Amino acid sequence: MFEGVHHVGQIVDDIEETKAFYEDVLGGTVTSTGSVDGKVDVAFVELPEFRTELICRHERGTYLDDLLDELVEKSESHVALVVDDIAAAMATFEDAGYSMYDDEPVDGLGPYVRAFVEPSEVPGMPIELVEERSED
Repeated sequence: MFEGVHHVGQIVDDIEETKAFYEDVLGGTVTSTGSVDGKVDVAFVELPEFRTELICRHERGTYLDDLLDELVEKSESHVALVVDDIAAAMATFEDAGYSMYDDEPVDGLGPYVRAFVEPSEVPGMPIELVEERSED
């Protein structure tokens, strides 16, 4: 069911400073960036065998507010696991007694659909499930 780690997400205070650190010090490459209503910026940085998602909320007022609040309360980092069937993976967690944050998978901030296991219920770092989509 789990194919590997898609990324480790980090909520950061200054996305430009953090991108510069990953590029200049660690030798990473920013592969994609985006914004949600100009209030939340996102960047994916590739390193050898490692990808990180940087998330910076400049102000409230997006559909991500409640999720970001829960994530920050639990941990400023999360791990995203690649799955081949997100519905089946969600059912596995639910069958084990863990609720999902959303009832259905939602569009991710990259070319994938995602579903978070309810952050407050997960021991340790929050878990995001990712089913990749081909970019057409």
